[in-house]
Amino acid sequence: MNRLAGACAAAGLLVAWNLRADIDLPSVPPAQPEPATAKVFVGESVEIPLKGVSRSGLPLQFIIRRQPAAGKLSAITPTSRNTATVTYTHDASAGPGADRFRYAVRAPYGGVSTPAEVLLNVVERPPVFVAPARLEFPDVPVGESERKTFEIRNDGGSRLEGRLTVPAPWKIAAGDGGYSLGPGGSATLAVTFTPTDSRQFAGTGEFSHAPGVEIGLGGRGYAPIEVVPREVRVEGDGRGEVRTGGFLLRNVSDTDRELTIAAPTEVIIQDKVNLAAKSECQVALHTRAGFLGALGGRITITGDDVRIEVPLRVMAAPARITAQPKAIDFGSLVAGHFGRVKVTLHNAGGTPAELRVTAPEGVLLQPDPSYEALAPGAVREIEVAFARPAAGRLDDAVSFDAGNVPLLLPVRAVVIEDPRSAPDAAPTGASRAAAPAIQPASDIPPVEQIGVSRQTKTELDLTWKRTSPSAVRYAVILRRVDFAANGEAVFKYLPLPQVKPRFVRDDVRATIGGLHPGESITILIVGFDAAGAPSQPSPPFDVFTKPSAVFRIPWIWLGLVAVAGLAVVIVRERRRARAAGEAEIERMYRS
Repeated sequence: MNRLAGACAAAGLLVAWNLRADIDLPSVPPAQPEPATAKVFVGESVEIPLKGVSRSGLPLQFIIRRQPAAGKLSAITPTSRNTATVTYTHDASAGPGADRFRYAVRAPYGGVSTPAEVLLNVVERPPVFVAPARLEFPDVPVGESERKTFEIRNDGGSRLEGRLTVPAPWKIAAGDGGYSLGPGGSATLAVTFTPTDSRQFAGTGEFSHAPGVEIGLGGRGYAPIEVVPREVRVEGDGRGEVRTGGFLLRNVSDTDRELTIAAPTEVIIQDKVNLAAKSECQVALHTRAGFLGALGGRITITGDDVRIEVPLRVMAAPARITAQPKAIDFGSLVAGHFGRVKVTLHNAGGTPAELRVTAPEGVLLQPDPSYEALAPGAVREIEVAFARPAAGRLDDAVSFDAGNVPLLLPVRAVVIEDPRSAPDAAPTGASRAAAPAIQPASDIPPVEQIGVSRQTKTELDLTWKRTSPSAVRYAVILRRVDFAANGEAVFKYLPLPQVKPRFVRDDVRATIGGLHPGESITILIVGFDAAGAPSQPSPPFDVFTKPSAVFRIPWIWLGLVAVAGLAVVIVRERRRARAAGEAEIERMYRS
């Protein structure tokens, strides 16, 4: 009974398995075509790929189910088991637009699939614009024109319309620059170049049918008449009031030219020039007599098709110093006594004269003309005084330098011994001439004491009290020791014109510069009243500059640095030893 029940159960399972196997058995689906799109130009052909999907593994058959309306299809050409191609040729008379056809596929031993559609977008072939990339014009004289023509084409398949525009100094030679080009059409355009200046020009012409479509333009304009240099400067040499200059005129054209030249009235220049072709000439000019100032203007050169304006700069006449009398002769003077001569200085130039005066030993100028600039055309009277403590002859010159040609004013004198001096009373050695033999002619008390308010390595600022209200000026005199041929020491007294004492309320201050570090000098101070009469010299004052710093080795700092370095080394060694000990303990612990 049990065996029968088991057999029945096994038979039931077998029947159930067979039923399930019949239900899940897969079947091969029919082949299906894929839709497609393509673009074709009007009147042209395009090859279109066709594709079918099939799981049969056998070659598919492609079938056209509906023909296109605006074109024709070629025979289908298989390219693989499930692909093929067909060529579509558009009928140009149909124009642009959309066209379509349908195709289906069929597998061997199967039915025909549902059709798929191929959509065709028929468009005009785009225009292809052809034009030169650049127009380069030859060199053209300013005011004249050069014309160039060029061709533009449409190598595409649709009409192309637009307008050419060019910037100045280019112009469209004929018409307004418009163009209309059908497929394969061409047109000729003309452009003229008329430079307005003597330089290189660069520009861009634009075709309006599409943004960014351009043609480069280039050309150089040149003046038929060249002027060298392009700016004329007229300057003086300081010897006279008339200033001179000039420029070169060059005719670079092939035509003889007659030129007219005009300049401001303060300048004299040649007014007409006949200049042959390919030639040049020099044009000179100068200022009128009596004109001393500066001038800014233009020189204008005109002729046929020529107008050139050249900047003109006339510099003011340099300062020029004259003196009356032209030489100074003090004649014979007693040693230690002053000789005086009045001199009138005149600035015959057109700029202020910042004078630098160089005078021989013993010559003093009162007031010093270098204190204040001498204006153009101004005159100033000064007194030239001379005295020497010892007999001798003076044959030298005072130099008045205003930055150009200096004026040399000859100075002559003969110094004789004072007959009142007893030969046996004269001191000898270094004590001789302990003070300059300046004969006092005023009641100004001498300076008895000075102070040093500032002391550097090269300068000293000195100060002293004004010894009298009648003292209008002070002079600083350097005392120097020289040695005669017999070895006897002799004092010499040299005025320091570069030292200019100035009044600050009741004090007088002066700066002596140009010294050396640690230099010691001996000076005397003399006061002068309004008439130029000197006071008795002050006693000699010894002053000196700061010496250069002496380099000393900073032993204390070196010691501190050494101690600090040693401490760093000790700390570092202790840290290293402690780290080594900890490592050894850890090794022992692990072992």
